[in-house]
Amino acid sequence: MRHPEPDTSAFILDLFGVVIAFDNDVMYRRLAQHCADSDNALMRLEGFMARREIITDGWNLPRVHRQLVEEFGFDRDYPDFETLWLKPYSWPMPGMADCLRYLSERYRLVLLSNIDRHYWKVVHGRHPELECFDAILLSCDLRMAKPDPDIFRHAAEIAGSDPTRCYFVDDTEINIAAARDLGFQTHKFRNSAQLVATLAWTGLGDSG
Repeated sequence: MRHPEPDTSAFILDLFGVVIAFDNDVMYRRLAQHCADSDNALMRLEGFMARREIITDGWNLPRVHRQLVEEFGFDRDYPDFETLWLKPYSWPMPGMADCLRYLSERYRLVLLSNIDRHYWKVVHGRHPELECFDAILLSCDLRMAKPDPDIFRHAAEIAGSDPTRCYFVDDTEINIAAARDLGFQTHKFRNSAQLVATLAWTGLGDSG
């Protein structure tokens, strides 16, 4: 038996860990091997790619390179660094392309991602399933990032719906909590099968 269908008009989905799979450690290992103390650098690099200056476009790529040199003893020149930074560390999330196609036929879809504009170009060129989205909102364009409340309000506005009619999917608890506090329906993503099952139970997806 299904749960009564909620009043939902739009889905707002995270990119990394929802629409596409990723492993930041792949990037950190690439960078650390070119640092003065690679083992120490590997530990300290954790979270570097998510720094606000990077994902809200406060630092361009040459500035990111300079920070690595100054903070971690990175020893490669800029062209080598750029090659390392733009080498993919993400891949399609199993089952999500079909899920996106299904949802796009029934709801307005908005992508909401914390990402630097340089790696976004890599992602956009490799994932045709992104064409399912009606709107794409990136932290590097908006100059704000999850879990800031304003970015969720903006996403709901772009979706054309009150937050209570938006279904937000993310793999990070802090982002889920921030959206829930604003009235969004939420789902913490683990895999596409669980998402599909949850949507079927709530009446938002195909129960067959």
